[in-house]
Amino acid sequence: MTNDLNNSANSPDQRTPADAAAEGQDALEAQFKASLPQAPYYSAGRHWNDYAPAYRFGRDSRQRHAGSRFDEVERQLEKEWKGARDTSRLGWIEARGAVEDAWSMLPDDGDVDVALDSPGPKVG
Repeated sequence: MTNDLNNSANSPDQRTPADAAAEGQDALEAQFKASLPQAPYYSAGRHWNDYAPAYRFGRDSRQRHAGSRFDEVERQLEKEWKGARDTSRLGWIEARGAVEDAWSMLPDDGDVDVALDSPGPKVG
C-alpha cells in the first residue's frame, strides 16, 4: 500500500510555504554564493551567512515594491534593514550592494519563479 500523503507532498501544487522558502534560498545561493568573494561589496572576514539575509531582503523588497526603482526606495530599505537582517553582521553600508544585486536579478514585474531560473540580471 502506498502512502498517498507522501506522494501528494511532492506535487508542485502541494508545496508548503516552507518548501517555497527553501527553494528560494537555494536559488539565491546558486545565484550568488560562489561569486560572493569577487563581488565589489564583499568585505573580508564576512561569510555567506552574513550576506544571505541581504540577498533575501533584496529579492523580497523587489516583490513588495514592484514597479519602483531601487534608488526610489533605497532610503526606506535602509530603515527596514535593521529588522530584516536576521543574524547578519552587516550594516546597511555593507549589505546595500547585495540587496541591490538581488533586487536587480528580478524582472520589472517581480516574477520570482522566472527570475530565479534565469542565469543573471538582464543587461541592456
